Amino acid sequence: MEENITKLMMDFLYISEFSENKKLNTVRAMKKDLNQFNDYLQNVEKIYEISKVTSILIRGFLLYLKGKKVTSRSINRKISTLRGFFKYLKKSERIKESPVENISFYSFETEEPDILTLDEINGLREVINIENLSGIRDRLMLELLYSSGITSTEMLLVGENFFNTEKRELKVYNGKSGRMVFFSERTKMFYEEYIKKKREHFKEKYNHNVVFVNSYGTRLSDRSLRRIIDRYAAMVDFTREISPYSFRHTFAMHMLIHGMNINFLKTLMGHVTIESTLVYENLLYKRGLKNG
Repeated sequence: MEENITKLMMDFLYISEFSENKKLNTVRAMKKDLNQFNDYLQNVEKIYEISKVTSILIRGFLLYLKGKKVTSRSINRKISTLRGFFKYLKKSERIKESPVENISFYSFETEEPDILTLDEINGLREVINIENLSGIRDRLMLELLYSSGITSTEMLLVGENFFNTEKRELKVYNGKSGRMVFFSERTKMFYEEYIKKKREHFKEKYNHNVVFVNSYGTRLSDRSLRRIIDRYAAMVDFTREISPYSFRHTFAMHMLIHGMNINFLKTLMGHVTIESTLVYENLLYKRGLKNG
């Protein structure tokens, strides 16, 4: 009798964490990938035995993800997880051959940037509970990412001295280089409310050098930010995965739609070359939102 697929997955994750000493965040990401694959096996393919998993079935899973608007980058991570899982099964002699060996990674170089609609932005705004500190923080992060176009890494590194609320300016750094960006009046409102509540909550543990903190008062991680976005996206019932970069892409598109000069947008985005910024202008033409 074959072992339960779920048990095999749990064994693999246990080995990954405690024998191979993979980072906890890596193991959590792998667990999410395997759970999604297991759900597909049971609910779509009605497969419960590992010996019945074929390369054709896995390709079906990848097409299923594409149909759900999962990005190629995320799909590649899932392929990597499945490769590791089936390699473990082969090494432990649960299977003879890995069905993932000949499956190639997806190319995402030409993938269109994910753009959120205003209705989607408003939907995310509505599901965030701003009656508590973490909710105010989350709303502030959404507003800042959307209104400034900065990256998640840039945002999580800021301290209070980076902000000029009177001018609504923010200095961000990407490596050694820095640039000035701007944020909305709504962002300013949530920033001031968040700083006030955070100071009251953490008291002597308060650190003005780190704006976005977790429940322990230490810097919020990029992984935690992505989990927060995933949670709110699920509450809005998004049919695709979104990321912090979705807000950056949306900022760029919305600025061009409202007439911003392409070279000024390049400066705000921190792009090294104009070609990176032209991706958004070309997408506007492609979608018929701008005339040639």
